[in-house]
Amino acid sequence: MSYTYHSETYGQPALETSAGREWPGLRVERFQLEAMALPAHFHAQHLLIIHQGSQPVSSSRRSGSRLEQDVFHFGDAGLYPGGEYGPISLDGPADVIHVHIDAGQLENRVRQSLDLTRVALRERFRFADGLLTQLGRQLLAAAGAEHALGLLYVESLTNALCYHLIEHHATFERRVAGTGARLPAPVLARIDAYLEASAEQTVTLEVLAGLANLSVFHFARRFKQTTGQSPYQYVLAWKIKRAQLLLRAGHLPMANISDALGFASPAHFSAAFKRAVGQSPREFQRT
Repeated sequence: MSYTYHSETYGQPALETSAGREWPGLRVERFQLEAMALPAHFHAQHLLIIHQGSQPVSSSRRSGSRLEQDVFHFGDAGLYPGGEYGPISLDGPADVIHVHIDAGQLENRVRQSLDLTRVALRERFRFADGLLTQLGRQLLAAAGAEHALGLLYVESLTNALCYHLIEHHATFERRVAGTGARLPAPVLARIDAYLEASAEQTVTLEVLAGLANLSVFHFARRFKQTTGQSPYQYVLAWKIKRAQLLLRAGHLPMANISDALGFASPAHFSAAFKRAVGQSPREFQRT
């Protein structure tokens, strides 16, 4: 009575999955299910299920002598911390996103965050949380396509997901108060110097947090409080500004600029540039 991922229990492969991406501590999968009855089972990971089907579906679960039953609409979610669960049934077809979160990885984030001593996710059979739904759908989309800055985008989404779960769907204890301090100017200067010296390198949250001598979890919160941007947004904006300078100089081909700034490919560079500037790199250079 155990499984690693729900594809083993459902007896069918996921329609979409991040399995090949090797994201640390996280897997996202999408299933289209028919009416079914799932037997009692155990899962070690925390599981967030997001319903995105257009038709409501009724689901019930038995826990001992207690029966839970509710109707799931588009955007509704269920949160099931790692553990043992009784039989679950669906009365109709369902289109669902499964976000598996490694329990050990979540605990590591808590221990490294400097202000929390423990955390326990709340079990929620059905609830609505627009941000969690949006993050789950963005992670699923990221599983199917390489993003402009690669893993940094996924790390940012994962960090936002875990922080939101802890802040709004968990019980926890704080070690100290006053975690809202801004990052000092020398830290931001170190980050800019690192980007300047290593523009072509793959940027990760771990590297940026190390420049601030903070955990990834704590760094991301303080960075947003200081700059008003997530680390991903900040790094992308920095690279776009540098690309504009290189394009104005007119010495390098587009592919060389893309490589020099560490974009996943020239196509990703061109798409990111157009979203930010409103023109393609070639149009910008011509004008």
